[in-house]
Amino acid sequence: MECIDAHIAVRDSFYCLFYEEIDPGNHLSRIYHFSERSDPQVRLVAEIREWVASIWANRAGQLFGATWDGQILSIGDTVQPFGGVDLLGTIKLAGFSDEPQFIMGEDGLIFENRRGAWQRIPFRGKQDVYSVARREADTYVFAASTGRVITYAGGTATVEHLPTNVDLHGIAFTSPKRGVAVGDEGVAFLYSSGAWSDVSEDRPSLQDAHAFKGRLLTTLEAETIDEIADDGTFSVLYDRPGYYLSSNDDFCVTFDDEAAHVFDGSRWTSIQFAGLIPS
Repeated sequence: MECIDAHIAVRDSFYCLFYEEIDPGNHLSRIYHFSERSDPQVRLVAEIREWVASIWANRAGQLFGATWDGQILSIGDTVQPFGGVDLLGTIKLAGFSDEPQFIMGEDGLIFENRRGAWQRIPFRGKQDVYSVARREADTYVFAASTGRVITYAGGTATVEHLPTNVDLHGIAFTSPKRGVAVGDEGVAFLYSSGAWSDVSEDRPSLQDAHAFKGRLLTTLEAETIDEIADDGTFSVLYDRPGYYLSSNDDFCVTFDDEAAHVFDGSRWTSIQFAGLIPS
């Protein structure tokens, strides 16, 4: 099985989602909870005979998942339906409070959870939508394919085309005036006081961006985890690859094929999957 997603839980504990297609149409997803970085303890949370594409947990550690075909699950001692949308090609489930707020995916589909009713957010275009970050209290910005960013504020979505045609996979803001969007082929745009500036470099694809303790982090495909400074320069933060990033107030987590990596703001700890997760 392959780890395809991870999300921070309570303190330094986190969840990892492993997925395997046993044969065509036969999907198996397993979700594990990891705790105790110095002496890792692992327990199986759920085994689901569906293609779970993304997981998300709130600050209390309550876990949710989204299947490839747009079903949203509450995952605890049992797995219960939480919602469902008309979305084939789920990419990411995201939230900023106690419940998941957005599910996004292929072909220009974003759905918002409005008091338990999931409603589509209309916007011009059919771009794949990869991630979302909150810029202000009621302003959210999505990273999408072909260089698009989608700003959703006051119930209205507007699309901006940054000067690139590559896919933008990650977006993050440390404040309403400072942020970054990153994507394929090392493309990166720094957001400063309402304007985007190109800070791309000749580097591997950037797979995600995340704000943690006032810092902007990004993951380089198969290489390193970097920090992006205020002037747009990159520096290596950890000499291991990562993928999606998530955090609570104290810890950040990402993962690669072999391990999960936990960061407390000063030190990284890697937890190897081998020996902890059945092959």
